[in-house]
Amino acid sequence: MLDLGGVRVRFLVVGPTHTRGDTGFFVEGDGILFSGDVVMNQSFLAAGPASSVKAWLSAFDAFEQMRPRTIVPAHGPVGDGSIIAVNRAIMQSVQTRARQLKAEGRSADAAAMTVSGRAPVSNAPGLAAREWSACGGARAPSPKLALGDKQPG
Repeated sequence: MLDLGGVRVRFLVVGPTHTRGDTGFFVEGDGILFSGDVVMNQSFLAAGPASSVKAWLSAFDAFEQMRPRTIVPAHGPVGDGSIIAVNRAIMQSVQTRARQLKAEGRSADAAAMTVSGRAPVSNAPGLAAREWSACGGARAPSPKLALGDKQPG
C-alpha cells in the first residue's frame, strides 16, 4: 500500500500472466485499476513463455475483488470493470479447449495449433500447450511452441 497524502494505491503482483512480474495498481478512492498487460480492452492478450492460464484466472479474481469502476489497460481504450469478464472468457476458452483436446487424445502440439487459430491471444500455441501439460500432460511443450512459433508443414 502506498499513501500519497490521502490517495491510497494498492499494488498487487499477479504474474506470471503476460510476464512473471505483472503488477496491478489500484487507486482505492477513485476505483481505478491500472492493469498493465493483464487485462486488455479491444486487444488480444499477450502470452509469453512463462504465462499461465491458472495465474491469469487468479489475477482476474483478485482484480474483480477490488471492484474497479475504471480499468486502464496497457493496450486498448480505458474501460469499465466489465472488461475483466471479457478477458476471463478468453482465457477460459483456451483452458477448456486445451483440456478437451487432451481428453480426445490429441498431443500437446496438436492441441496448441488447434487453439491458436481460435483465441485472441498472442502465443496461444505455447499457452495452450502449457495448459495441456498442466492438466496432467506427459511432457512439457516443445521449444518451438513455447516461443509461439508455428509448427512446420
